[in-house]
Amino acid sequence: MKPGTLLILLGIVMMVGGGLALANPFAASIAVTTLVGAFFLLAGALQLWVAAFDANHPHRVWTGIVGLLGLLAGVVLIADPLAGVVSLTLLVGIVFLITGAVRLSMAWRLRETPLFWVLLLSGAASVLIGFLVVGNIAAAATAFLGLLLGIQLLADGVGLVALGLTSRRR
Repeated sequence: MKPGTLLILLGIVMMVGGGLALANPFAASIAVTTLVGAFFLLAGALQLWVAAFDANHPHRVWTGIVGLLGLLAGVVLIADPLAGVVSLTLLVGIVFLITGAVRLSMAWRLRETPLFWVLLLSGAASVLIGFLVVGNIAAAATAFLGLLLGIQLLADGVGLVALGLTSRRR
């Protein structure tokens, strides 16, 4: 199979996944939380393994502590994905607030450049989304992560299809 065709097929699969996530954002949010929990479990276990068996590791104690915290976070997210959805949604809302504030600060410093309006609008949108999520966490938790996943999968799928079509033309 040609690489361009493979990119197109992968893009279509991602767009279908994005459509499914948008059709049921709550289920997608639970899936995201479970997947994040699995990654925390894996990362925590690997860090604990490094801390236990690599005698030459310069930061064994800290690696072990971080590994234990990762393992604990993974267990909590997998054991109670609904509470995990709320926690992750709150974390994402805070990240939107912080990145928006940083963009607004950058816009202020670059107000004499063409980037000013782009940074100002982008920062304001991020701060607004952050306030909407953090301000109404109960409503946002049921769908926000799933909507973000759906949008991201659709955008990536469209990009891969475009890349595959461009690749096939060459």
